[in-house]
Amino acid sequence: MPTMSNLRRRKIQARQQKAENIAKRAAKIAKKEFNAKKAG
Repeated sequence: MPTMSNLRRRKIQARQQKAENIAKRAAKIAKKEFNAKKAG
């Protein structure tokens, strides 16, 4: 039984990490665009 809850916890953590990565990527793209505008 502990393995099941552990698996569920890992799955939830993976989903949260994916969401964080998407947010980070969006921030990185926005920063890149901002820098490109400043340079151009």
